[in-house]
Amino acid sequence: MSKHVFFALLAAALVSAVSCAGKVESARPPALSMETLYAENGYPVGVRALKAEEFSVYLKYPTVLQAQSESTAYASLSDVVRRINVKVGDRVERDQVVLSFSQDNQTLEQARLSYENVRRTYERSSELFNAADISRQDFEAVRTQYEIARTAFEAASDMINVKSPIAGTLTRLDVHVTENVRPGTPLFTVAGASGFETRFYVGANEIEKVNTGGRVYIGSPEQNIEGRISQVSLMMDSAKQAFPVSAYFDVNGANSIPTRNLVSGMGVDVAVETYYNDRALVLSRGELVKSGETYTAFVEYNGTAQQLVVELGEVNGLRYEIAAGLNEGDLLICEGQYRLENNTPLNTLTLLADAGK
Repeated sequence: MSKHVFFALLAAALVSAVSCAGKVESARPPALSMETLYAENGYPVGVRALKAEEFSVYLKYPTVLQAQSESTAYASLSDVVRRINVKVGDRVERDQVVLSFSQDNQTLEQARLSYENVRRTYERSSELFNAADISRQDFEAVRTQYEIARTAFEAASDMINVKSPIAGTLTRLDVHVTENVRPGTPLFTVAGASGFETRFYVGANEIEKVNTGGRVYIGSPEQNIEGRISQVSLMMDSAKQAFPVSAYFDVNGANSIPTRNLVSGMGVDVAVETYYNDRALVLSRGELVKSGETYTAFVEYNGTAQQLVVELGEVNGLRYEIAAGLNEGDLLICEGQYRLENNTPLNTLTLLADAGK
């Protein structure tokens, strides 16, 4: 029940009480105090039936995503970038040409001429061999030269027309058209579609809560981007004074993730699940009453308020796990509890409509 509905019911109950009081005794004072009304009709409260639910506790760490399979192409010659066929974010297939250098490159032209000459020689030798005009040994020698020239030409062509080494998404483009490059210059990076991995660092006071195989989420559990802890280092990083932890996010399994929203190199927060209870009784901070170091909660029993001491378990923000003191099915007083004492009579007409469901 919302607070607006709750207070509307409270006002209706008070008006009804005043109206009835005026009819019974005309000599009665025209207005009754709130305490008198509460004593006669019971304190109006809101309740809900406690039900077991899932409860988890998380710790968040900043990190950077990296594709599990990632490959970078490098220039193998000195030339000028003449054409780029794709842009960052595009899907590319293995051996798809991503960019090209000068088609009249000297290295490529020499390899092409050599290949064409040897190819013609090979074709003539093949005709002669089929006519039994040359020996098999001579023909095999020519064919070997042909294969070597063809391989050299294909290699030179691949140097000019640079292909994607793997299938995936183009995540980085390091050059632009008309740019001069030298051998070893990085050209582009392709991230495969097998998943993402990341590494983050956990302090010494928290590392015992992180275990291999534990669940981890990108951003928050509500985003449903779930992964698993793949490795927890037993040695502290001396520079960071923390323990390295690795996590893996699958893109093909049951918990596959929307890869359009994630790219390699993206900075994200990961939420590491450090505690999980699939049947927990959970109260909000506002449903608890604190006195000193003791926490209590009020429940409705036979029309009266009963104050119970509760033992807290784990805490997640303003949500508290109840380790002891309450049971599933108890009618928790969740509105109006701060005015109550033990055995205070309650106005049960204001119970929430969904109580006990």
